[in-house]
Amino acid sequence: MSSTRLEQLIREMFATFTDFASTPDRLLDFMTPDYRQFVDGREMTLGDFQAHTHALRNTLGSLEIDIQHVVCEGDKAATVHVAHARRLSGEQSRIKVVAFYQFRKERICLVDELTHVLEGSGSDQVLGALQ
Repeated sequence: MSSTRLEQLIREMFATFTDFASTPDRLLDFMTPDYRQFVDGREMTLGDFQAHTHALRNTLGSLEIDIQHVVCEGDKAATVHVAHARRLSGEQSRIKVVAFYQFRKERICLVDELTHVLEGSGSDQVLGALQ
């Protein structure tokens, strides 16, 4: 798969992930059935990721992803991005994420990421794996 295609898939997935008007099930188009995600050492299955998406949409008023760096090679990619989250209460946070992606047949099968709260409360550290 070309580097351009990998980057396009990542950007499309984030656009869908942050579009709270879209159905969360639309994200399934981007992931394999055996999808695994590790967030700060915590493992999530595809079902856990779906629960995570619903929990974020019930907690946040908006979420924006600013991709600062992206590197793609073969069936792998990595990003450094900043998540700008606004809770329904109005509180805001910025979380820096360093993420590694692996693809199979143009779908994400693995994400391994570390998060760091740049701005917000200590409880914002759990947003990356909120259930």
